[in-house]
Amino acid sequence: MRAVIALVICSTASIASAGSGFGAIVIPPAEVDFGAGPTLGAAPAVTGTSRELLAGMHWASLYWKPTTFDIGIGYVGVWRPVVPGYAARATTDSEQIDNVLHLDGAYLDLACTLDARRHVRTWFSGRVEYLASHVNGQTAFGHGAAVRLSTEVFGAGVHGVADHRALAVAAGTFALGFYVEASHRSLAPELGPNALTAGFSLRIPFIAGLAG
Repeated sequence: MRAVIALVICSTASIASAGSGFGAIVIPPAEVDFGAGPTLGAAPAVTGTSRELLAGMHWASLYWKPTTFDIGIGYVGVWRPVVPGYAARATTDSEQIDNVLHLDGAYLDLACTLDARRHVRTWFSGRVEYLASHVNGQTAFGHGAAVRLSTEVFGAGVHGVADHRALAVAAGTFALGFYVEASHRSLAPELGPNALTAGFSLRIPFIAGLAG
């Protein structure tokens, strides 16, 4: 955690020296996840692995003490390659045809710990999503849901570092983790509404830095 704060001090001081003599950085408490995995069942229109990115603000990232409960909101994005020309129409602009299913939307996530130790904890979480899907110029709206099992190594606290030019503080939790999840989204059967995903997660505390 202190190494992260020191990096913020260096970055803030660099901004200040390059600008008008004053700099500031604020990083919100966040969780960022990236994973990949297959669709489950027959999905003839899907030609490769599904990729997933989530980024949002979470209570367990902000709270500076170990917690057994988490709630978060944020962005979810999913990308899957599809067969060439899937769903495209004769009138579709060629620039809109990239043969990838894009899912973009918002999520709400609730989680509780199944096991919690000093610096390691295991979470069970459920997530609901509101999604817009785009594939070769066609757009639709729908929803999704997922259940996840994850484990992370974490450190929590409130820390501050200062020198003669800069000040930085951090409150919350820094963590690295691994997860597996099963999801269902309101997609056509040939696009694979059910999927299994595994990936890595990064939890970032609230960090602020000032330099003058």
